[in-house]
Amino acid sequence: MLRTIHGEGHPATWYLLLRVAHQVFGSVTVLPGLALLVAIAAVALLLFRSPFPLILVVLIMASDAFAYEYSVMARNYGISALLLFVIAANYQAWRKRGYLIGGLLFLLANTNVIAAIMTGAFLLFWFLDLLEERAMRSLPSLTNFFVNAVIATAGLAVCGITILPTFNDAAVADISMTSPVELALTALFNPASTTPGALFLAVPIPIGSLILFGATLGLLARPAAFVAALFSLLVFSLFSNLASAGGERHALVWFCFCLSLYWISWDRIADCFSAKQALHSNAMVRFGCGLLVIMACQQVSLGLNKAALAIGGRTVESRSADLARLIRSRPELAKATIVAEPEYLAEAMPYYIDNPIYLTREHKFGTYVRFTKKGQLDADLGETLKTSRDLRAQTGSPVVVLMQHKLKRIVPDQIYREGYNWTFHASRQQIDDFLSTTMLLAEFGPANYFETYDVYLLDGDRK
Repeated sequence: MLRTIHGEGHPATWYLLLRVAHQVFGSVTVLPGLALLVAIAAVALLLFRSPFPLILVVLIMASDAFAYEYSVMARNYGISALLLFVIAANYQAWRKRGYLIGGLLFLLANTNVIAAIMTGAFLLFWFLDLLEERAMRSLPSLTNFFVNAVIATAGLAVCGITILPTFNDAAVADISMTSPVELALTALFNPASTTPGALFLAVPIPIGSLILFGATLGLLARPAAFVAALFSLLVFSLFSNLASAGGERHALVWFCFCLSLYWISWDRIADCFSAKQALHSNAMVRFGCGLLVIMACQQVSLGLNKAALAIGGRTVESRSADLARLIRSRPELAKATIVAEPEYLAEAMPYYIDNPIYLTREHKFGTYVRFTKKGQLDADLGETLKTSRDLRAQTGSPVVVLMQHKLKRIVPDQIYREGYNWTFHASRQQIDDFLSTTMLLAEFGPANYFETYDVYLLDGDRK
């Protein structure tokens, strides 16, 4: 398993948890179950351990992170939120002793690449926080921090070894046609134009950037936290522009990191509101906290909207479950080979059924797609049909073809973009040949993402 995920782009923690859970329960339902359990644990920490006012806790619970992205969408990012909250809850007690924080940072670095950035930012915060209190003059405190930093850095190294070099090199940002300096300046001065901007719904980009920068001001009550929050925002934004962009689930990792710093700094922030500390920055702290609440409200709007659509059945993320039901309902398709155009339409199918999947561009059977710049980037409908016929002859089993393109509507010979750098086209003759030698079984759609497709059965398999 570890050899398989090497270069895939994600560290191993999520995969290891899934593996252990599946060994214990023997069911693929551990996938959504584990994601939900992690989200529940994070919310429980917020409810029972965080110092936040109840209204802020409620806003965070109803946010896009916990109402949907980290609870419904079963991915590895929710583990980052849980670990960040565990670190925040234990930081004060363990920052000068023991190796708990270092161990947690090791795990955090191996949840996803964005969390690895936050791991480095937290080490910066920890160092500056000790420096501010002159704890670095104490040899035990200095030694303890150094050992924990080594543990966390080892976690970053393990993350790097796991994900690099990536075989999904087409999934990274292509900056060959753009000035890296221009991209870097855009990221530094206008972070909402990059992935962090996914935290906002229908907010102009310049205003989004002001909110992002402004939300860090609430941490001025603890200068080390402010520096770490600002540093993490800028590095995350740079990474998004120069390496790999992402969506809400990436941006929410930074949001949770920011929340963890607020958690650790809350006693000082509360003093600024109660005027127990007469600091020149009091007004800025209050202003920053207000912008954090605005950011949280934006997340509530996103989260409740997604949850309502899902609960009401008005939106579908994927059609994989529909296809699985169709195949299970037809006994003659029990051993059918699945061919998809594009291939990534079928990647989720092993969760539901055991039918073999053939990857046309890689010319092999497989269960996951490699987005590489060196592979076959262009495909046409004639190749899809020829491959399907060859598979039928070689295996003697039916062939089911998933087609994202509406063949009766596409423009012959027009180039259609797919995925990161793939293209597809079909001539008039290829369309006619395909439709005359296949039978349309179902039309699935629409779905939120790309898993909207028509299902065809190769001619020789008609029943």
